[in-house]
Amino acid sequence: MHVTTGRLVLGAVALAAVAGLVGGLVGAGLRSEPDAAPSPTAGCDVTEVSSRVLPSLVTIHVRGAGGDGTGSGSVLDRRGNILTNDHVVAAAASGGTVTVDFARGRTQVPATIVGRDPATDLAVVRAQPGDGALTPITVGDSAALVVGQPVVAAGSPLGLTGTVTAGVVSALNRYIDVGQGQQPASLINAVQTDAAINPGNSGGPLTDCAGHQVGVNAAGAQVPGGGGGSIGLNFAIPITFAYSVAGQLIENGRATHPVIGVIAVTVTDEMATATGLPRGALVEQVLPRLGAAAAGLQSGDVITRIGDTVVTSVDQMLVAIRGHDPGQTVPVTYVRGGVERTGTAAVTAA
Repeated sequence: MHVTTGRLVLGAVALAAVAGLVGGLVGAGLRSEPDAAPSPTAGCDVTEVSSRVLPSLVTIHVRGAGGDGTGSGSVLDRRGNILTNDHVVAAAASGGTVTVDFARGRTQVPATIVGRDPATDLAVVRAQPGDGALTPITVGDSAALVVGQPVVAAGSPLGLTGTVTAGVVSALNRYIDVGQGQQPASLINAVQTDAAINPGNSGGPLTDCAGHQVGVNAAGAQVPGGGGGSIGLNFAIPITFAYSVAGQLIENGRATHPVIGVIAVTVTDEMATATGLPRGALVEQVLPRLGAAAAGLQSGDVITRIGDTVVTSVDQMLVAIRGHDPGQTVPVTYVRGGVERTGTAAVTAA
């Protein structure tokens, strides 16, 4: 799959890729020359962050008909629930096996898949080390993140367990398409960071300088035709959203998501020029008995705003809708026949 920045690589790694790897060292406490520019993570004690996060970090090994692989995860609670990415465990979903290595504890602990949500690339597995030595990670507030804030990523890139990398929040509210083949999947309101996220980091925690998890490491971009490795364009699922999905998976084994009931396509600049339509989400189908239908939307309408959010693409429409909870209502601005209209659509779960 591709994004405009280059090739997007999901952070799970095939076991075969580990062979012959020459690992890198993560430096700490490097001395600056007198007039050197300050580090972007100045003021963030990565050593202290590591000591808080590593006891909650796990490496996940998967074997199944879809292949073998390695990813990462974080311990959510003392029941042994572990948050990770769906693409980390997908290969074991049909009769495969999952085992977990605790960064500070037992290894090769059998695990079961509690629930998967392929649409958001999130999953929960459960493992009990048997000695009660479970250290849940502290969950932070991803809504409080700001651009430029130092962050630390932890995981097992290319199978190198207990690795940390440091960087900053490069951007917020990215929409990243991580679907593979016929399986749609997207990172909603993703956190962009230059903290290195490589294959094997997927599912591991992105934390703030207090060691609180603020994201789930998911993917990194690569230059088209280039080699592997992080180029500083990496993405994590915000923990506020991920924790909500994880709660549903733990409770019900599945997750539902807010919708208003439209199927739409993006009106690109080229389409707008050729047709005279405004930029937005062109409604192809309105699903019966859902919010958009009750609000009066019709096929051919172009949605240009959801609530206070301007919509110039289907991606932005989805992000805006998913910012509301089922049961709420949201104003929908749309254009029909050149005339701007507004309706109020109920948000439901699907």
